[in-house]
Amino acid sequence: MGDHLIVMHAAVRACPGYDRHEAPSILLDGSSTARETEHGRAVTAQLTRRRQTLAQAIDAGIFALGAADLPRSIQRQARAACEDYFYGRIGLDPELSLEGPQEPGETLEPMPEPMADALERLVNLVVDGEYDELGEASEGRLDPEDLRRRVEEDCPQALILPPREIYRVEAVSTSDDADLPGWSFFLDLWTETGPALLHIEGELEESGERFTATLADILP
Repeated sequence: MGDHLIVMHAAVRACPGYDRHEAPSILLDGSSTARETEHGRAVTAQLTRRRQTLAQAIDAGIFALGAADLPRSIQRQARAACEDYFYGRIGLDPELSLEGPQEPGETLEPMPEPMADALERLVNLVVDGEYDELGEASEGRLDPEDLRRRVEEDCPQALILPPREIYRVEAVSTSDDADLPGWSFFLDLWTETGPALLHIEGELEESGERFTATLADILP
């Protein structure tokens, strides 16, 4: 199962007042990289839609839920939740342009070095296209070919290692899963001009003075 942000994070992360922890989300079955899963069908469909304005990004999110075969009643509830959050709670205009460069947000406190080291090792595998090793880092839950397609075909960009200050405390939070003690992470990938379309999600587990990062998904 995956917690899916209904409006694509990469489209709205630079919007004033946006907080991914508060934005509407929905639990979908499976990894987003596997096209046959509920989550995979949604993200694959969402990537085909225009997202130049906030209204279009919301439309794309609801279209994606339809592609995942969610009932129309859930789609209506999802649209209402998105419009309430973006238009009502944070007061954005439906015609707000989402195009143009996105600058990194305010840098918060750096995360502990061992955590940053574990995430940097994982990001380096993505940048180098080491998809077999990424599959191993997912503990076999993600298929290397699905990962390659997501990075090289769905959202092709020239990825680089991000600046060290991107590894900040906002990117990690205590895991909500009682069966996975530790921390969850949500970290933007990077290009020469700033944040990439894709980010990585997963879990960090502490072992002595070292952390191990387990990859859960790569998605926009």
